[in-house]
Amino acid sequence: MILILTSELAAQEGNLNLNGSNLHSFQPYIILFLLLIIAVILYLYFSKNRQLKKYKSEIEEFKHIEQNSEKLKSDFLTQISHEIRTPVNSILCFSSLIQQELENKLPDELKEGFGIIESGGRRLIRTIDLILNMSEVQAGSFDMKASDFELEKDLILPVIKEFKNLAEAKGLSISLHTSVADSCVVKCDKHMSTQVLIHLIDNAIKYTEKGSIEIILYHNSKKRFCIDIQDTGIGISDEFKKLLFAPFMQEESGYTRKYEGNGLGLALVKKYCDLNKIDVLVKSKKWEGTTITLVF
Repeated sequence: MILILTSELAAQEGNLNLNGSNLHSFQPYIILFLLLIIAVILYLYFSKNRQLKKYKSEIEEFKHIEQNSEKLKSDFLTQISHEIRTPVNSILCFSSLIQQELENKLPDELKEGFGIIESGGRRLIRTIDLILNMSEVQAGSFDMKASDFELEKDLILPVIKEFKNLAEAKGLSISLHTSVADSCVVKCDKHMSTQVLIHLIDNAIKYTEKGSIEIILYHNSKKRFCIDIQDTGIGISDEFKKLLFAPFMQEESGYTRKYEGNGLGLALVKKYCDLNKIDVLVKSKKWEGTTITLVF
């Protein structure tokens, strides 16, 4: 019995020695395997860095190309604007001179013709201005100049004065109502704010056949200055409201549409308002008029 136990212990000791020697013989391979893993990790790391640098370089190149493209587009539009605006202004100027010279000698047909020349020329210039302004805003090249100005005296009254004759020619009344007793001074880009009000009042007159255009200045519940441009015109359908400020969109489209325009005016209004942090609210019902509110 003792001999059997002794022999088993000896066998176990031999196995342990054998396993230890086997483990020792595998150590170089284990080290080599670990080094290989480290090398792969380092390769992947530096390869990823090279790819990131490459992508970064390509992005910068694309940005540079895009900037050059925007500059070329802006330069092209400016040049085209000059090439169109100069002869159109010349035509309008000489047409006006001829009309004044022959004012009492012109038959009604020719008087109407001179009116068409004037209207068409002004429309073309207005379209060019809209395209240029939209291009500048989209390219981010518009130079904003925020300043303090008074809403009633510096903004609303001059624009109403500008449109008074146009409104009266359509048999519409245009008036200002204010409930603000104190001075209503805001800080915005005055040119942009003026253009916003011009486009909104111009639209109100265009889409109103009878009734009135009312401009209402007041404080809202949060003590912010508000301007309502309220008309009794054709209104806006619920379906079109969500597309109202999208470029080149009009509720009536095609050559048979009743009202002229290129669909850029309200898109530019929204861009200008966003840049000046002016909220635009629309309340309208088809055939029952529209109220657009500017919240400063």
